[in-house]
Amino acid sequence: MKWTVARMLEATGGRLLQGDRGRQVPGISTDSRQLQAHDAFVPLVGERFDGHDFIETAVSKGVGVVFIEANRGAVVAPPDVAVIAVNDTLQALGYLARYWRRQHPVPVVGITGSNGKTSSKEMLTEILQQNLKVLKSQGNLNNLVGVPLTLLQLQRFHQVAVVEMGINVPGEMVRLVDISQPDVGLITNIQPAHLEGLKSPADILREKGLLWERLGADGLAVINLDDGLLRTFGQTLRCRRLTYSTTEAEADVHIRGGVHLREHGSVFHLVLGGQAVEVALPVLGYHQVQNAVAAAAVAYGMDQTASAIVQGLAQHRPVRQRMDIHCMADGTHILNDTYNANPRSVLAAVETIAAIHGDRPWVVVLGEMRELGVSSAVLHYQLGRQIGALGMDRLLTLGALAEHIAQGAREAGLPADRCYHGVDHDDIVARLKKEWVPGAWIVVKGSRGMTMEKVVEGILEV
Repeated sequence: MKWTVARMLEATGGRLLQGDRGRQVPGISTDSRQLQAHDAFVPLVGERFDGHDFIETAVSKGVGVVFIEANRGAVVAPPDVAVIAVNDTLQALGYLARYWRRQHPVPVVGITGSNGKTSSKEMLTEILQQNLKVLKSQGNLNNLVGVPLTLLQLQRFHQVAVVEMGINVPGEMVRLVDISQPDVGLITNIQPAHLEGLKSPADILREKGLLWERLGADGLAVINLDDGLLRTFGQTLRCRRLTYSTTEAEADVHIRGGVHLREHGSVFHLVLGGQAVEVALPVLGYHQVQNAVAAAAVAYGMDQTASAIVQGLAQHRPVRQRMDIHCMADGTHILNDTYNANPRSVLAAVETIAAIHGDRPWVVVLGEMRELGVSSAVLHYQLGRQIGALGMDRLLTLGALAEHIAQGAREAGLPADRCYHGVDHDDIVARLKKEWVPGAWIVVKGSRGMTMEKVVEGILEV
């Protein structure tokens, strides 16, 4: 199928202000900088920008179609440029993607959860690519803009799409599901995250659970039995169910015999139905193992072979800024896990280093965790209590809320002289270099807004 103005009108319910309904349209873009000749331009509106300001630029590039919000008035464009008025351009983008997805009857896997969405998506893609042509969400394009832009890339040669779905506020998940119409749904876990928009884990479950509840009777929900909220919620579903666990043998897909962490990865035996296979996962962390088991469970539920699952997981590489190891010439290992943070993901990263550092010193560098709502201070303090008991050699913190981490760690028994609260990124880097111990393990983590990757970059500067 190719886009025409008529099909765009059908998809969006828009009103044609000028132009030819039969005009063909090669592509759709929300970014005037990426427009190609004859494309359709969908100007989005945000808190700090308005894409309507770039319509003149789009026209100068030879755009074929311009969408506008109906309350914006007239658009000055050559008569051969089609102009379509809609109530909301973001909603129109979703309608276009939904229409396009319906023209491509391939299985769509929707992945959401508080932690592990991106890594699970990448692992699953590696598995499915052993035998199938896969479309996947690029980077973290997982919201009401990113999901439509992903689905608009569907082509006839694709055999499956893997779509990451991230939400911050109520109402987003139902829209994402309506746009993508998934056949398979994975919710990785439910943890305190984005609590400014979703006030509690119960709210998070209610919203993310819509991914499963909106699956048809033939849809497949892949359920993490290690998460008590998801285990209970999964029992109410009417669609097909497949379970996984890192500990419980009752799950359809589970680990047998524990996990063996090594410096550059993890080894474990995975049971798929009744078949046991050894998996060598080249990425660190118990939580990454759980992501791998989740991806394996989805693939198993989609009738992928055990050999494809083993080979796909073996080919996975750490996603940038997610348990990404930098090995320095003096034997120091920097674990860059700075993409984002919430209490569970921080604890998982710290527990991983606690398990593998051996007799070498280990240092934890944490920026504050954001979007945790009114419970922010308490959640930081509770995290500090948990990690302080692990006995790291140094704990460095950054950001006002992170002071509560240090307080909790000290009260859990970490000596005060092992704690340091920095003024800024440069101060943290300077302190690390001043107290440098060759061969140490250093983990750096914090919320996206804390840009803790600057600490990693500062350490690596020669």
